[in-house]
Amino acid sequence: MYSLPLTAALLLAAAPLALAAPTPKPTLPKDVSTGHFAAGAVGRVTHEKIMGRDVDGRFQGNKPVTRYELAVTLDRFVRYVEAARKPLHPAEKPAPVTVPARASKAEGAALTHLVSQGFLPPGSPLLKKDGRQPVTANELSDALASVTIRLSDRAEPPHAY
Repeated sequence: MYSLPLTAALLLAAAPLALAAPTPKPTLPKDVSTGHFAAGAVGRVTHEKIMGRDVDGRFQGNKPVTRYELAVTLDRFVRYVEAARKPLHPAEKPAPVTVPARASKAEGAALTHLVSQGFLPPGSPLLKKDGRQPVTANELSDALASVTIRLSDRAEPPHAY
């Protein structure tokens, strides 16, 4: 299984943030130098609380991301994007969600939100596999594509033909 480093996941998830309006220069985690190629993205996603720091204030950008961590990050990202805009049409009826027993309360809430709002399909590996295992490149790509498509769908009014 391919293990995707957190830095790569961060860069993919933070790409839309680069288009956002400039914000005050965020404080970097202590293990990220100002000259690091991802310093700006790390600063933005930690400042906006899309991704967090460990208890020691480090980002640990080379640490593999787990399925649960990806679910929580995607959920925070979705909520961040949705808070910045007004929905154009009412939300659909939430789908039932079965959260893995090993998921924490926060992880379960993130997965429930992502699936019930249509950002991830009920058959997503984020729900089916052991959430403590690293995500594969394909799983990350599929999850990001699903979230991006749903955000795009929700931003456009339904077509009347």
